[in-house]
Amino acid sequence: MTGEERAHRRRAVLRGATFTAAGATAGLFAGPAVHAATGGDTETGPWRHVAPGDSIADAVAGGARAIALGEGDYPVDETLVLPHGCQVRGIGQLTRLVPAEGVGTVLAIGEGGPAYGVQVADLAIDCSPGAATAVDVHIVGREGNWKGDNDAACRLDNLWIWGPAEDGVVYRGTDNRSVVTSRVRVRQAGRYGFRIGESSESAPSDCWWIACEATTTTATGSSAGFLVRGANHFLQACKAWYCRDYGFHVLGTRNKFLGCEAQDTRSHGFNIEWDMNLFNGCSADTAGMWDVGGRPDEADGFYVADGDRTSITGCQSFDRGPKGRPPQQRFGFNVPATMLDEGRLSGHSGWDNVRGLVNRR
Repeated sequence: MTGEERAHRRRAVLRGATFTAAGATAGLFAGPAVHAATGGDTETGPWRHVAPGDSIADAVAGGARAIALGEGDYPVDETLVLPHGCQVRGIGQLTRLVPAEGVGTVLAIGEGGPAYGVQVADLAIDCSPGAATAVDVHIVGREGNWKGDNDAACRLDNLWIWGPAEDGVVYRGTDNRSVVTSRVRVRQAGRYGFRIGESSESAPSDCWWIACEATTTTATGSSAGFLVRGANHFLQACKAWYCRDYGFHVLGTRNKFLGCEAQDTRSHGFNIEWDMNLFNGCSADTAGMWDVGGRPDEADGFYVADGDRTSITGCQSFDRGPKGRPPQQRFGFNVPATMLDEGRLSGHSGWDNVRGLVNRR
């Protein structure tokens, strides 16, 4: 065999290995390979396929811990409680959980006890029949956690939530840590899109929200796209828009907001009541928006109540004058004087605010 022939054969082998590796990698991320006729559950490997119209709760009660859902509606007659390690995966917005009348919470993780490694992905929850809450993550305790892990490490990803009478996703419990929520869209929540903590004493800590968004429908005086209690959270590329009160209401400390946006809110875009938080590359667009009940000269893009140790860096706050209307957002940044004196409001920009970009209090 000539050197050229050996090189040709080697390239062919390498190409084949590459295709094989690519196929294996695709298989890892493609989800469960389950093919089943409608009208009954089937199993493939560890996955239990539950057909539309059948009960997910029955599958869980029967010991299923990896549940694959198809296209269609899944009735929820009572709160669906997911135990340690349970995974539920659909095929996107075509997989819909639909609660019966009187079901207050559609899906629960923990129920005030321990829950570890629970994952819910790729499905929709239609709360519009009257459910108060789509998902309640309430974790207290560590019994049964893998290797005694002190963090719950649950995952919510790629969910569509519509019309909860109160809250889209609720997070509570002192052991609710290392929970990652990504690509979750909450539309038309009655109170909070994401309610992070009930009180400062029982709030979660050390969790992540990535590329999540929320809208709300009711002006209660304190509703928000994101209510943020607890400490040491990361919110990255999250958006609150068309909110009837606040975009982000911050009642926690040592939290990081990176590239988040509040747009078209009735009240402040970012209402920051607690100190020692970080905002980097965030934007506030048109607080006091008329289309959600706002009035001119009453709401700020960023309102900081206590800013002795809070930093706002490289953020932008403006009123874009939607539909040619005059500006409504009062100040871009309404902050204590100490933030300006100590250089903790820096690199900021904005335009067309009613009274100007920065108010020094």
